[in-house]
Amino acid sequence: MSEFKKLSLPNIDGQIIEVASSQSILFIGANGAGKTRLGSWIEIDSPQSSHVHRIGAQKSLVFPDSTTPQAIDLAEKDLLWGHPGWTRNHKRSKWNNKPATTVQNDFNKLLVYLFSDETEENANFKRASKESQDRIFPPITKLDQLKDLWEKILPHRELIIGGLRIQTCPRGEISKAYNSSEMSDGERVIFYLIGQCLAAPQSGIIVIDEPEIHLHKSIQIPLWNEIEKLRSDSLFVYLTHDVDFASAKENSKKI
Repeated sequence: MSEFKKLSLPNIDGQIIEVASSQSILFIGANGAGKTRLGSWIEIDSPQSSHVHRIGAQKSLVFPDSTTPQAIDLAEKDLLWGHPGWTRNHKRSKWNNKPATTVQNDFNKLLVYLFSDETEENANFKRASKESQDRIFPPITKLDQLKDLWEKILPHRELIIGGLRIQTCPRGEISKAYNSSEMSDGERVIFYLIGQCLAAPQSGIIVIDEPEIHLHKSIQIPLWNEIEKLRSDSLFVYLTHDVDFASAKENSKKI
């Protein structure tokens, strides 16, 4: 049986209550009902804020063609908190002090983080291989996990991960590769969502505002179910106005 995880929420009197779920909680409400502001409260003001990573509905999908890795701790802080020198106490600054309305433009930061993680893992593998007489198996990096899931959701496409860039091609047709900046909105947002969830802190809470946006209905639920499997340590919180998505997400506790 899956372990139950708890989410702290404010009730009408301003007191804190707890809702438990084994994997995910879904809030459904009309436009203007306050879902995004609730997500902002969970991220910034709740007692659990230090463990929360929120993926906003309003985000730039500009995918850079190449990137440059940096020290993994700096790359992680830049992605999660908005600046390499900031901490979780700067979450509001990450959203320009407007956490409910600011458009997040962090695709490049995500790419830097993923390639920094790749570089760090490969360096550790190389060092361990040199120091051991036994065979050391190569690590499964976050980019490896992302590539596997992205291609599972889009089986007609293939991700080509190079040293510092990512390209795409029709499955088995590498001669027709195209740059990441030429990906469709769907291809880019699937990459972004998987990457952001892999980057979230361990055993935390991942809040997703409008998890259905830019995604065809046929892949919405399969994608999120697979991401939940990748991050089974975390509690997923979905904020949506889409009744079809809410009804199809059968295993979520609905509010």
